[in-house]
Amino acid sequence: MAREKVKLVIVDDHPVFRDGLRQCLEAGGRFQVLATAGGGEELWRALRAHGRPQVVLMDVEMPGDSGIELTQALREKVPEVRVVMLTAYADPERVFAALKAGAVGYLLKNVSPDEIRATVERAAGGEPILSADIAARVLREFERERVEQRDRKQLADLTPREEEILKLLATGESNREIGKRLFISEQTVKNHVASIFRKLHVNDRTKAALLAVKLGLGGDG
Repeated sequence: MAREKVKLVIVDDHPVFRDGLRQCLEAGGRFQVLATAGGGEELWRALRAHGRPQVVLMDVEMPGDSGIELTQALREKVPEVRVVMLTAYADPERVFAALKAGAVGYLLKNVSPDEIRATVERAAGGEPILSADIAARVLREFERERVEQRDRKQLADLTPREEEILKLLATGESNREIGKRLFISEQTVKNHVASIFRKLHVNDRTKAALLAVKLGLGGDG
């Protein structure tokens, strides 16, 4: 008994690319492209006219609604449809945004036709799909965000006075200079600096200053 064809919709604003991709996918008889669309309006019309596909191959950058915005909308309206991003852009920010929006996979446009076909089939079968390279980028982005969230939480633990002192510390001022500026004793500044180090889990002024600058706190005091 023949397997049922995988139904999909291709969304890309370049007609030549999406028509070529359609021919590539349909050539083997395993896939049925219900429709192609150049953007959001055509996508919604296609879904109303042809029903729900199992997979949407989605470009990232398009005029009007981006592929990431459309992916978010699809997840909200038809969560059973699985979106695979197909794009020329491999930067971690786009990959991370696409996966957070609900995409199950992320393919670069320079991959082989066989890899595209295999990815669509796996997506239709419910598997998450990321190439090793893309997965590594995503893991790095997750880790960067996790570290930044941790740092921001530590920063939120500072008192207003400690935050004020950290801003001055980030400009390179000494304890004595900070004390004069804030009209407090040098010893009081030292006590605050020790508390800042403890809360930020750092052990010197340079690391504290770098953390302050990284989170946008330094340089304006």
